Amino acid sequence: MRKEEGIRLLEGEECLEAEGLWRQVFAEDTAAFTDYYFSRKAARNRGLVLEGPEGIRAMLYLTPQRMCAAGRQVDSAYIVGVATRPDCRGRGYMSALLREALSLLWREGVPFAFLMPASPTIYEPFGFVWIYDRPVWDASAFDPSALRKMGPEDAGRMALFAERFLQREKAVYVRRDGAYYREKLEEARAQAGGIYGFELPGERGEKELAGLFYHTREEGVSELLEVLAEPGIERRFAGERLGETPAIMARAAHAGALLSLLRSEEPAEFLVRIRDPFLPGNDGLFLCRADGNGCRAQRQEEGGTGEGLRANLTLTARELTAFAFGRKDLQSAPGKPAFLSPVWINEIV
Repeated sequence: MRKEEGIRLLEGEECLEAEGLWRQVFAEDTAAFTDYYFSRKAARNRGLVLEGPEGIRAMLYLTPQRMCAAGRQVDSAYIVGVATRPDCRGRGYMSALLREALSLLWREGVPFAFLMPASPTIYEPFGFVWIYDRPVWDASAFDPSALRKMGPEDAGRMALFAERFLQREKAVYVRRDGAYYREKLEEARAQAGGIYGFELPGERGEKELAGLFYHTREEGVSELLEVLAEPGIERRFAGERLGETPAIMARAAHAGALLSLLRSEEPAEFLVRIRDPFLPGNDGLFLCRADGNGCRAQRQEEGGTGEGLRANLTLTARELTAFAFGRKDLQSAPGKPAFLSPVWINEIV
């Protein structure tokens, strides 16, 4: 960066300072959705901006996420709003902001960060890899008339149902609580949609949730962003899945913390070298001892012998992320790795 340029961390109400650049760069977003983001959500996030004498030239936001990963609660960050002012592009600003953001997360011990890319080729050079393919439904025929439109008073019920469903079906997902669903109801409303529930009689005659359908109709386009239901109920209301589309990329933020989330179906001990020139804090040797309960990853001093270890792996940050989420098969991996898969991440901002 030039002498007159600098990166600044935004917190709280400071995050509203980049609204002008957001509206300029993301003009395809509806006014209702942008209004929702900056009136209800931005101030609860963190932002990083690169500034010159005249003001903000580039930005990104970090949405904090409480994740469940292999049965453990971990903190993560959803990177959104990555943008550079059109007249300032090609100067390496995005690279500088991503490096600063990942360095911040590394210092906090966050295992991984994720994003929804406009184009994967933008983020692949920085070590991001695909970890989640989102289901696609033909929502043009979606008819919620047989479903119940959920409101803020249902937030707790939705969270209880979703947590039970996701704990059973997925290895990695964003944790759900009442606050999560109250926010999602506002988000859906900003996209001219809603969240609909399918209910069945319970054992005591009360109604119990058996499915949740997150539906939007932004600018008249019907879309199902998420369906939580058993296959029969899903097909009844959402129809057959049309397929899947790549949706979320991720990257190791703190390599040691990400390694600690791995498990092995049989005890394994191995030495892994991580090469990460973009995020030097990750670069180094880690002694890993894994079993069915998790993995203990300890950084080793360079020059250690590593005698008696079953395997030695050398991985880039990109390869580590792909391996951890089951997207890269390593024949030389010791033990029987249990990957962070399947993943379920359908966040918008």
